[in-house]
Amino acid sequence: MDIESAEKWLDTLMNQFNKNTNQKEGNTMLKEDVKQVIKFVNAKVEPMQMWGVAREAAIEAVDTFMEGKEEPMYCGFANITIRPAQGKFVGWLKKQGIGDNGYRGGWRVSYYDIMPENHKWRHTQSMTIKEIACDAFAKVLENQYGLNVISESRAD
Repeated sequence: MDIESAEKWLDTLMNQFNKNTNQKEGNTMLKEDVKQVIKFVNAKVEPMQMWGVAREAAIEAVDTFMEGKEEPMYCGFANITIRPAQGKFVGWLKKQGIGDNGYRGGWRVSYYDIMPENHKWRHTQSMTIKEIACDAFAKVLENQYGLNVISESRAD
């Protein structure tokens, strides 16, 4: 079963479950179960492919947001954290020298690790741009690959 077929199948199951049990879409327990199924379906996906898809989403999000705009001037930092700091993808990140131990556990990957060296907004100080990139990156890893990822930021 490919990723697209699995996602359609899971969406159908979720919709049927919600309809039969009068549940709202925000059912946390069910989301965790679905995430585990997605993780199982994607177990054979190469970490480099996961990195590439998530990175492209981050780049596209920044490029789309910044189209026709000047750099927002609220300075800060942003990163994503994967918890727990284990598994095939985190192991690959460690081997590549990408990221480090998170402050409160997990594996932390900085905005600067995510954005390519030659990208126009790679060396920005704008927290807004960094948040947009990290949010997009985290969303892909969570929604498409079932990882537990959060996007974090702090002002400078």
